[in-house]
Amino acid sequence: MEKSEEILRNEGKKRFEVKLRAGEAGRVEKAIFIDDELLDWQVDVNSLFEAKKMGPAFFYAVQKDIEKHFAESVSEFLGRRVTIEQINEATKTGWI
Repeated sequence: MEKSEEILRNEGKKRFEVKLRAGEAGRVEKAIFIDDELLDWQVDVNSLFEAKKMGPAFFYAVQKDIEKHFAESVSEFLGRRVTIEQINEATKTGWI
């Protein structure tokens, strides 16, 4: 049984949505909105590709660093600590 939006909000949860939006130079990009407010956060894709060229160990280390900083940014935005696992669940349920 799904919890109602009112119950989720009373539990301190916020709406978490990944939406497409117009980006720079007319490009379409994915963006994260928490309670309809844009989470201004991006990955430097070029750096990620450079790490991949350096080998799987470097790529994995960069991925883990990105995850850490992303969780910190979402936590700061929410005003409470969240984990990558909670963020992954939020992409499925729509609530964090």
